[in-house]
Amino acid sequence: MKLIAIDGDHTLWEPASGVNLSDRSPTDDEGRPDFTYTPNNDNPLVIERDDGALFTLRPEARDVLSELRSRGALTGLLSYNHEGNVRRALEAFGVGRLFDYMVAEWHTNKDRMLEKMIAMARCDGRALDAGDVLLVDDDPDDIYAGQCKRMGVRFCRFGVDVRDLREVLRLLSG
Repeated sequence: MKLIAIDGDHTLWEPASGVNLSDRSPTDDEGRPDFTYTPNNDNPLVIERDDGALFTLRPEARDVLSELRSRGALTGLLSYNHEGNVRRALEAFGVGRLFDYMVAEWHTNKDRMLEKMIAMARCDGRALDAGDVLLVDDDPDDIYAGQCKRMGVRFCRFGVDVRDLREVLRLLSG
């Protein structure tokens, strides 16, 4: 694998307050694009949204992202969220610099997001095809695995195929 794309909510971070990064409520169909996030002074894995919602970065995330990059893999964040919120959250977690690419859009078409990410890498001069990409996602509605299969992207379901991001490291050469 040349590019490892990782989902946000329930994969890279856990929504500790019951709402996803851009959601105003658990059933929000629109989201809010302008939340702000600040690091928690007591716990470097926790960020707080301006409305008090908390998000917890997986404890292994920083080490895994650093290791992927040291092995020469490109890293991407792919998320059904508003882009500005994702960028601000990654910075608050202190991991923004560990991602080569980020695509976040308010829809469930992660195949379109992956196509954009692959195009971004190609524009940077990377020889990258769909078969060179792995998406790690919790896929709560069981749709992303099928999208990946149709486009030839390898898929790994977080919480089922792997339960810890460190397990992704063994898939890098596969």
